[in-house]
Amino acid sequence: MCILFLSILITGCASIPDSKQVLDELNPQTKTIEVVGAKKPLPQQKINKVLKNLSQDESIRASLAEHLHIEQAIAGNSLYADNKVTLLFNGEVTFSSMRSALESAQHHINLEYFTFEDVDLGGVTLKALLLGKLSKGVSVHIIYDAIGSMSTPPELFETLKKAGAKITVFHPVQADTIILINQRDHRKIMVIDGKVAILGGVNLSKTYQSKGSLRFFSKQKLPELNQADWRDTDIMVEGPVVANIQQVFLDHWDATQPLDESSFFPTLSKMGVQFVRVIATPASKRKNTDSPYYLTLIAAIENAESHIILNSAYFVPTEAQEDVLIAAAERGVKISLLVPSLSDSILAINVQRSHYTRLLKHSIEIYEMRDQILHAKMISIDGVWSVIGSSNFDYRSAGINAEIDVVILDNQIAQTLESRFQEDLKSAKKITLQEWQKRSLWQILKQQSSRIFEDIL
Repeated sequence: MCILFLSILITGCASIPDSKQVLDELNPQTKTIEVVGAKKPLPQQKINKVLKNLSQDESIRASLAEHLHIEQAIAGNSLYADNKVTLLFNGEVTFSSMRSALESAQHHINLEYFTFEDVDLGGVTLKALLLGKLSKGVSVHIIYDAIGSMSTPPELFETLKKAGAKITVFHPVQADTIILINQRDHRKIMVIDGKVAILGGVNLSKTYQSKGSLRFFSKQKLPELNQADWRDTDIMVEGPVVANIQQVFLDHWDATQPLDESSFFPTLSKMGVQFVRVIATPASKRKNTDSPYYLTLIAAIENAESHIILNSAYFVPTEAQEDVLIAAAERGVKISLLVPSLSDSILAINVQRSHYTRLLKHSIEIYEMRDQILHAKMISIDGVWSVIGSSNFDYRSAGINAEIDVVILDNQIAQTLESRFQEDLKSAKKITLQEWQKRSLWQILKQQSSRIFEDIL
């Protein structure tokens, strides 16, 4: 917490773009939606056929097409076809998939994580697995965030370095980089041989392997966390779009440590049917368009026709995010939010709850997860457009952190996310306006006063 407030004093608060101005001024460079397949760009006729098959509702298809033109202009890259996306729910499933992917590595392993710890990947530690691969000539490259991994024993990195791994520390805490301390690498990326990528909300963190393992609060202060597991979502991606994810990793690499990239971009064949777009947000925001995911999400909500489901580990909406949710609700879009009641940031919970009254008054459904610590970051709109990644619905992801998020156009993926969302609601408490207005004056004051910190959360 001391580091957090020091960073505020040094670097200030989040720089959030004026989304209305940016989107109003946006002029898509092309009237066509660009989609690149495994072998070549897809013809417009085939693109239209795929989009048409996403939904039987003509209004949803029209709104999606309109949004995709805007999204393309914001992101500055194409959609990629022929991908296979596998949903990974929670740490155990994700770690099992990570182990399989790591064990399959023949050429290189690229890892970029906010929190990097020697986790147990189903009977073998990450360190042991990486050392084994290094001994067989597989290259290992690691980027970790200095603040997010500050509790990791330095011996872990020293051991891996001695074995031949190359390591980049993102914005280390030292005199010549102190002005960057508030800009963190919040990404979670694993790329194996340039062919398989795993990303989302899951850190390489031991918090997923034990109950009540929040690092920032003692169990004595929060006894209810003793029995709480972490609820998170990752994805495994195979197909042409992995090349984009690989490039995102390279963009953060320390250029003073040259890499042999000869195996980084292999020829990628068709692996599935999903259209996917990678949206990378840099830590340094120099201009309005440097928050592409933030702008894309606002545009997507503006074009929603039917329903939106959303979960976020930290729900601290900007004014524009809150306004666009309310505007969607007012035009008849059903909006359901699943947010945490347990968190490693009590301040964020208070700010989150300070927004409830206005949202509830506009018939937005709010559920708080009770028996798990919600860390997932997922939004799905109209059963056709979904996004999973490292970004939360907050100021920090919009204007401070480096993030990576993946847009998936697929009704089956959306349906699975909606089914999981409904399953999660079984262990959540619905917040009603009538009940919420009965909370104590102390709660109201605590929640409203916390708002002064929201643009650093």
